[in-house]
Amino acid sequence: MEKNDRVIEKRLARFSQFIARAGGGMFTTKTRKRLAGILGLAGRDRTKHDFWHDVRKRVKTALVDLQLFIISGKSHVDKVVTRENLKPVVRTLLWHPVVDKDPPDRNRAEIAQLFIEEGFNYLRSKTSGHVTLSHSRTIEEALDLSNYLVRHFKES
Repeated sequence: MEKNDRVIEKRLARFSQFIARAGGGMFTTKTRKRLAGILGLAGRDRTKHDFWHDVRKRVKTALVDLQLFIISGKSHVDKVVTRENLKPVVRTLLWHPVVDKDPPDRNRAEIAQLFIEEGFNYLRSKTSGHVTLSHSRTIEEALDLSNYLVRHFKES
């Protein structure tokens, strides 16, 4: 079995219930199949460039829709935006290229740093009464380390 066939097989196993689902989500069933590698990317009147242009546009719009959903109401957000639901997304975002043997890239390093910075800033602001001077220094050192690693990443 070729590497590409194994990749498609893994995607099918992981996403089969979502690929088959007729409604919901930002992609049609046909687009899901194309993204999973089951169908070709170009259609009768479309090129691969058209396909990827449309997919990028939908994903960008979906990220804005997610922001709108998040500001719409805490009770609904807490039912959907959970650690359990986000973990596979974050893992895929950061680790997918590494698993596929692509070299790590600067963009993903900066996204990882963003999670670290925003996470510490959120935790520090929400628990400021419990953060000692020692904790504050540790947080600053962790932020400095993430900045250093991303700078080092850019230079390599």
